[in-house]
Amino acid sequence: MGALQWSADFLKSKGSDSPRVDAELLLCDVLGFKRVQLYTNFDRPLDESEREKYRSYIRRRAAGEPVAYILGTKEFAGLEFRVTPEVLIPRPETELLVERVTAAIKLAVSQEPGREFRLLDSGTGSGCIAVSIARWWMDNMAGSGSSLVVDAWDVSEGALSVAASNAARHGVDRLVHFQRIDMLDVSAWQAGPAWDFVVSNPPYIGDGEFAELAATVKAFEPRLALWGHPDGLHFYRRLAEFARSAMTPDGKIFLEIGYRQGDSVRSLLESHGWVSVQVELDYARHPRNVIAVNPRG
Repeated sequence: MGALQWSADFLKSKGSDSPRVDAELLLCDVLGFKRVQLYTNFDRPLDESEREKYRSYIRRRAAGEPVAYILGTKEFAGLEFRVTPEVLIPRPETELLVERVTAAIKLAVSQEPGREFRLLDSGTGSGCIAVSIARWWMDNMAGSGSSLVVDAWDVSEGALSVAASNAARHGVDRLVHFQRIDMLDVSAWQAGPAWDFVVSNPPYIGDGEFAELAATVKAFEPRLALWGHPDGLHFYRRLAEFARSAMTPDGKIFLEIGYRQGDSVRSLLESHGWVSVQVELDYARHPRNVIAVNPRG
């Protein structure tokens, strides 16, 4: 398919970091193919409607629009999620957070079999964290004799609509309960149940880092889900302050952070009485997650 090579070259000239992959993913959507089928059907010509749709996609990508928004989907943790400009595009690094949470849930079930566990995803966005955890539970723990209730908050109605559609898509809409709640509102924490696990990937881009973001991120992804106020730590301060009183003793909090924020977030949590605070690295060896325990007493 000559269109594929031409499109990849064109996207490269426009600054795409992954021009060949972008061109392949967009063409797969046009043709309804898996990527391998592009090469088993390499001599298949495009008809006029396919050419026009593909040109439209390539023009949008050349203008900087992310592939995930063009296609309306993004894979995360082995699941396909609907995404729109109302939500951040799920990142592979966040899959590490899901892995840490599910491992902690599995351990808790082994230590206290037969009880109900509660989890809060604060700032759920597309729902990728909450839905992935709920789907993991259904696939691996549903017969354990224990139960899991997942609450998911977001301040954006648009994000909640996307998240709810993703829960329905993956068959966990009865397990995940979405609410329009601002995590900065202390009364929401005071009114909630006692959660065993709190997970959050909050806005953490400060003013300095915002200037360094890729132009496509600034132009297309929602600022509401990116900007963490001037120093990027505003939401972590509130989480460190508010979450402890809303959690069970020995409950765990899991936070995704910016790669420069490990020491700062650790200090914030410790100053509010959290214990066993750990900063964990991502696959690139950058600080990415902070995990802490709500002490007894």
